Amino acid sequence: MEEHAYPVTEDKLDRDAMLRYAVVKLIEVIGEASNLLTKELRQAHPEVPWNLVIGMRNRLVHDYFRIDTAIVAEVVRIHIPALKPQMEAILDSLPE
Repeated sequence: MEEHAYPVTEDKLDRDAMLRYAVVKLIEVIGEASNLLTKELRQAHPEVPWNLVIGMRNRLVHDYFRIDTAIVAEVVRIHIPALKPQMEAILDSLPE
C-alpha cells in the first residue's frame, strides 16, 4: 500500500473504483488484523489507537455504501504512515 496508495486523493478514489476498492480492502485488513491481536498485546501498546483502527474497519465493512472518500484518503495519507512504525516496532518486539 505504501508504494501505491499514499498519493491517493479523494478525487482519485471517487474516479477510480478499483483503487477505491483496493484501498478500502487494505484498511479493512489492517483493522481485522488489529482486532485479532490479544487484548493483552493491545493493552501493552497504548500508543496505537486500536479503537480507531478497528472502528475504521468496522465502519468500512458494515456501512460500505456510505464511505466518505475524503476520510479514506486522509487515513491513507496521514494515519497509515504514522501507524506503520508503531506496528513494525510491535512486530519486532514479538518472540519468533
